[in-house]
Amino acid sequence: MRKLWNTYKKTINDNCNPSSLETIASVSYWRNSLFSTTMVFLLPLCFIALLPSLFLITYENKAFITLLHFTTIGFMCVIAFAPGVKITTRKLIFSFTVFVFATVLNFFASPSSGSVLVYFLAACIYSIIIFDNKYAFWWSHLVLFISVLFGFAIHFKLTDFSYNVDMSSVSEWAAVSANLIFLCYLSSALIPKIFSGIENHIQEQIRLKSELEKSKMALQTKNEELEQYAYIASHDLQEPLRMVSSFMDKLKRKYEGQLDDKALQYIHYARDGAQRMKQIILDLLLYSSSNSPTEQLEEVNLNELVAEYTLLRKKLITETKAVISFDGLPALQTYRAPIAQVFHSLLDNALKYVKKNVAPRIEIHTKEKETLWQFAVKDNGIGIEEKFFDKIFVIFQRLHNRDQYDGTGIGLSIAKRSVELLGGEIWLESTAGEGTTFYFTISKNFPNI
Repeated sequence: MRKLWNTYKKTINDNCNPSSLETIASVSYWRNSLFSTTMVFLLPLCFIALLPSLFLITYENKAFITLLHFTTIGFMCVIAFAPGVKITTRKLIFSFTVFVFATVLNFFASPSSGSVLVYFLAACIYSIIIFDNKYAFWWSHLVLFISVLFGFAIHFKLTDFSYNVDMSSVSEWAAVSANLIFLCYLSSALIPKIFSGIENHIQEQIRLKSELEKSKMALQTKNEELEQYAYIASHDLQEPLRMVSSFMDKLKRKYEGQLDDKALQYIHYARDGAQRMKQIILDLLLYSSSNSPTEQLEEVNLNELVAEYTLLRKKLITETKAVISFDGLPALQTYRAPIAQVFHSLLDNALKYVKKNVAPRIEIHTKEKETLWQFAVKDNGIGIEEKFFDKIFVIFQRLHNRDQYDGTGIGLSIAKRSVELLGGEIWLESTAGEGTTFYFTISKNFPNI
């Protein structure tokens, strides 16, 4: 039954709302959508309306009403199912069918025309809605024309309306129909204003979307240019640094026996500065490239990713007697490089900022939620004071001098950027002297990158 209903709806929607002709971001599309939805539900209602008609033909000898209903249903079926008919033609047939139905019904309305006038008003308002604004007053003119025709029929007594109190005289009919005509013309004036406002809003949204796309493309181009610049600049900057380090090494080897301790210390400072500068350049290059992935989406098994990290840092883990606990991490459809950068940065921090004579203990946990994955990386290190929670994610912001802990202060900045790239956020809980837990999320509904 459901399959039959879906086929019925699809047939009508294909005939009465050809979406290929109109974009979804247009008033015309929504007018057609309203028309097709009306046809979907109107046909069953027409068949239900036959029941009182059959009652009337059986007990009150009013066969014309049943005939009128069958004729109307026939036209509605043509509108809904006839192939190759233009959408405008379908709408015209629909509107005129409803107007004719109301006109014929008014000849037999008793004891008043009140209920039939509602048909006229509904037909007028509905026609204003489903047709373009420039035709809005046509339907009010049609109601006026039909009302005048009824006035002539009453005046010249072309038919007997004595059974209808609203049509017993021209003055009675004029008093009743004047209200209908007023409401129709009021609708013709106001409803197009509403649609004009909607259309202007839609056009504005289209314009803003177009400008946003242009800005996005321009920004993407700028980012690519900056990445290229960063790559070239890093290469050019590293060359003189290599020369400094190389010549300092040569100077030390050749003149080591002739230099005093102060001179050797200066050579050490120069080499150390060159090495730190090189590392800063490499970190900047990594940071600049962390805002967009270079590979395709793939399934990344996080258990394997963390296991690979432990092999990569095997020497450090062995020296510090660190224990990294992880199990049951999910496999995600994501970009490998950004998620790897997040775990590497957080685990590197956990192995670096440790308490003296205390072996690092690092635990990785995950929790699945409705729209995201939440991860936690917990350590037993030196901890962070709450006032520095925001500062640590800012590039080059360090809480300790290089004599205590080495590094450039860029790792957590890269982690934050990578997490945001993957549609998530990162935060922490920490107590100074007790350890830190970093939390981050990865969205299941992956953002377009």
